Amino acid sequence: MAKGKKKRYGVLLFDEPISIVDPHTGEVKQANRMLVPYGYKDSDFCKVYYHTVQKLADLPKSCQKVMDWCFENMDTENKVYILNQRKLAENVGLAYKTVRNAISNLLKQGFLKKLENGLYMVNPALACKVDNPKDLWIQFIDKETFEQFVENAVNGRL
Repeated sequence: MAKGKKKRYGVLLFDEPISIVDPHTGEVKQANRMLVPYGYKDSDFCKVYYHTVQKLADLPKSCQKVMDWCFENMDTENKVYILNQRKLAENVGLAYKTVRNAISNLLKQGFLKKLENGLYMVNPALACKVDNPKDLWIQFIDKETFEQFVENAVNGRL
């Protein structure tokens, strides 16, 4: 940034205050707005659902760091490339073995789905970079399971 120029921010207001857990202290704080730097594009943002915040807070710190990295690096189809787990470990400040274990844990708990070697998908129930994640669901779970989920939701059996 050029000397003397101040960074400009916009304010995004929430309809209701939300509880946010401070990752450093564990203190729960109420937020009713968020500062957003001007110049960000829609593609720079990831929609993280409210219930995800608590689910992430319950994860070990290593899993939280890996998920944060995934949220930042996933594309609009919720796909994220983790071609080199050693580089990911360097990026998030963890040991390689810790990252390997974190990814394994995230796969078991349904936060991530492995599509092929080095390619993963973030669960669209947690976060997405599109307005309507319906099509992402069909990629994350098989079509029959998705259709059964929709039928149960429509008929109030969830």
